[in-house]
Amino acid sequence: MKPVSVNLCSNAGRRAFTLVELMVAMSIGVILAGTVVLLLVQAATEERHGYSDMTVEERAYTLQANITSCLRGSSAGLGMTPNNGSQVLSGGYIIGYTSIYVFKPNANGSAFTTAQISADLISGAVVYTPDTSVPANQILWMTNSPGVVLRQLYFMYSGNLDGSQNNQLVNVTFQMDDNGYSQQNATNNVANIQRSFSVQMRCD
Repeated sequence: MKPVSVNLCSNAGRRAFTLVELMVAMSIGVILAGTVVLLLVQAATEERHGYSDMTVEERAYTLQANITSCLRGSSAGLGMTPNNGSQVLSGGYIIGYTSIYVFKPNANGSAFTTAQISADLISGAVVYTPDTSVPANQILWMTNSPGVVLRQLYFMYSGNLDGSQNNQLVNVTFQMDDNGYSQQNATNNVANIQRSFSVQMRCD
């Protein structure tokens, strides 16, 4: 039987990493790790932007739909009556009102119920009161939240060609944003929504 020989020097030709090779490998690893972290941060930022934009857009759509539905179902003959204590001024001129009264026909159409839409720009609360004789019966259309803030909401009657007021055609303007939630540039923030639209009252 041939004895098994063990070569104790078989690994003598192998060498470890040099300091330069180790530093290069570590540098590449740091770059790759930094790239991965950067991609994760960008993905989280885009997700936050998308969520913020979607939330503000949804709230704006709901608010506009509620206002439009209410005004269209109000009396065109009686029109809109502004709450004079809720004037919005710009340069000394009235540009609108944060609170208005409209008139809803009863089921038989023989009488009308006075309803009110009002906005509190401090809390962002937009409240609809279907019957002002029962002020406790209110519907909250929206209020401020950490991700959505109402900055502006006012109503204004339109003008006829002869310069008289047209209380049947109501101009509505509102602005809301994400209150900085998405951390987007304030001058280029798509979560900042400004809407201006007009609603023609249709019921008599």
